[in-house]
Amino acid sequence: MNIKNYAIILAAGSGSRMELQDNIKKQFLLYQGKELWWHSFEKFYHSPLIHGIIVVFPEQEQEFQNAQQRAKELIKEHNYTIPVFFVKGGKLRQDSVFSALQIVPQDVQNVLIHDSARPFFSPILITDLLEKLSEKKKAVIPSLVLTDTIKEFAVNNVLERIVTYTPNRNFLRTVQTPQAFHFQTLFQAHQNLRSKNKTFTDDAMLMEEIGESVYLIDGDPHNVKITVKQDLSLIESMQNTFIPVSGYGYDVHKYQGDRPFILGGIEINTDLKISAHSDGDVLVHALMDALISCMADGDIGHYFPDTDKQYENISSLILLDKVMDKWKKSSLQLCHVDLTIICQKPKIAPYVLQIKKNMCRLLQLSETQVNVKATTEEGLGFTGQLQGIKAVALVSAIKKQNVNNG
Repeated sequence: MNIKNYAIILAAGSGSRMELQDNIKKQFLLYQGKELWWHSFEKFYHSPLIHGIIVVFPEQEQEFQNAQQRAKELIKEHNYTIPVFFVKGGKLRQDSVFSALQIVPQDVQNVLIHDSARPFFSPILITDLLEKLSEKKKAVIPSLVLTDTIKEFAVNNVLERIVTYTPNRNFLRTVQTPQAFHFQTLFQAHQNLRSKNKTFTDDAMLMEEIGESVYLIDGDPHNVKITVKQDLSLIESMQNTFIPVSGYGYDVHKYQGDRPFILGGIEINTDLKISAHSDGDVLVHALMDALISCMADGDIGHYFPDTDKQYENISSLILLDKVMDKWKKSSLQLCHVDLTIICQKPKIAPYVLQIKKNMCRLLQLSETQVNVKATTEEGLGFTGQLQGIKAVALVSAIKKQNVNNG
């Protein structure tokens, strides 16, 4: 629960293969009104597992200042609050990574290195990488099975290509970013290899160079790399029509337990304790119930049974992240969330704004799309008698429906 993870987004490359006019670099191309690098930034920012982000922009002074200014304006516009740092890149990819590693706080345990040319990865990849890294691994990377046969070749004296070897593709995989590493080990690898005249195309190669095992997990087939102009057409959205859906969630927890008092991921300063199997965040539990209701897929008891030891004292924000991973695979688009906390004590009003901001961050919604309020039941019922707390959530969404498929 105390492990800190930072993301490093590499947006300093020249993108020469895109052959764009006016020297525009591909990481600054607009997609759905946002620069490509920003799509990766948002995915990392909205993950509860990421505690800070470092963005590497081109080293040319004016270009760096322009990119940094645009980024700061976007961050301010979205009320983003976790630490974000900007650093100039270098001539080579490994130089850019090393520049970023030098400003990673020393209390950070893990870093994820990501190329901004891959802006469409699924957020579940972050969770999968860090879960594997938590098994005392020091390097974990996403990969895909090869479907084509691979040939090695040589060029003869008349510049003809001749096959020299056909490797067994069952032992070959293509790799992607983000890649996850134990921070201090990766930093040491970069420091040790600075004096060597070698070029590395990804950070996993540095870990291999120092003898560390690099573990593979399944990657994301949609995590395409934008390399040439034609790649942009691959990610154009299909035309859709939309129908409205809503979900209702309700949860209750008893007092006189041993869990800290947490609401919406925010710890409340009170002597009251919560009785629960997980961390007892009644507000997030109600929210998850409402999200699952929108997906017409049961309830949180089906997803996270209180008889399962793996969920004992687990952060509800991690459970919410798992629900949101499933949500992102659905055809639903989240529009509005209304959350109500019902208790006699403690007084919730001083925490409402903080809870709201946290929910906006985790749900990737603006402050006009999330409402949080608290009320009492005038001393009536179990809440009035200080026996417990309850929360209700109403979620509004639209469901995408392909116009061709109905």
